[in-house]
Amino acid sequence: MFLTALKGLGALSSTAARAATSIPKNLSRGVHTDASLLQKLREQIRYYAVADIAGRPFLVTKNDKVIVNRLNDVKVGDVLKLNRVRELGSKDYTIKGSPYVSEQYYNITATVIEQPKSKLIRIVKKKRRKNYKRTIEHKQTHTVLRISDVDVNAL
Repeated sequence: MFLTALKGLGALSSTAARAATSIPKNLSRGVHTDASLLQKLREQIRYYAVADIAGRPFLVTKNDKVIVNRLNDVKVGDVLKLNRVRELGSKDYTIKGSPYVSEQYYNITATVIEQPKSKLIRIVKKKRRKNYKRTIEHKQTHTVLRISDVDVNAL
């Protein structure tokens, strides 16, 4: 019985070898340069980007509002240039970075709209039968960004 199982495996491997040799030799993937890929991407109407803002990835397009944890070194009205983009694309084409896309391919800017506080967050700590109960309340601070520009540069 063991030998018949091995014969069956030999038949499978020979079938796989025949299938691999039946692929035409002239069929190969086209080699594209960065400039041709960027040109195809520039022909699209709208773009999106997966950008790292304050260490977290956000999928952004033009005119999006993004709420991130508080950025301490910015003021309302400041314009930020997003330079850590993991992915840049459109409906049909995508450029993925490893880990980030080169900065010469894109121009993404964001404007600080406001820096509000969230609603009141209540944290309750309690240990039963120990007469221990603490209530901590705070408001988390945020920064709201408006993505003002998402462009793909021509090389």
